[in-house]
Amino acid sequence: MYKELDDLLSEESTIDSWYDDGFLIAQTIMNDFTMDDWKKLSNNVLNKGLEWQKKLVYCLDNQIIWEELEILDKLFCTKDDELLEMCIDALRSFDNEIGHAYVETHPQIIKEAKKRMDVAGNATKKMLQCFLDIFNIS
Repeated sequence: MYKELDDLLSEESTIDSWYDDGFLIAQTIMNDFTMDDWKKLSNNVLNKGLEWQKKLVYCLDNQIIWEELEILDKLFCTKDDELLEMCIDALRSFDNEIGHAYVETHPQIIKEAKKRMDVAGNATKKMLQCFLDIFNIS
């Protein structure tokens, strides 16, 4: 299944086609992932291009498993502002026990979200505030 996801994320597609259909197909593939598939994804995620990584983050749909959080954790090291904000945005869907535990043990994410509040545009600022509100951070 990992190879199928990799091929899908590697395909050239229009933005509309990706957001209309592509990400749903990717989520369906990931729903059938085995532990081996998650391991392959984790081992390879940092070797992929930026657009591939952005598509992947958009697909994370909180299956309430640590493997998704581990993928986000690896991508938080990015130098790309948009990808970093997408990772924070993805964390908003982890409003559950594992998500709260993850955020609690990664204070650098909170620090980064607060820092970005000062320079973000309106839409990003709303997303960041929502993230901080979900995780009860003032």
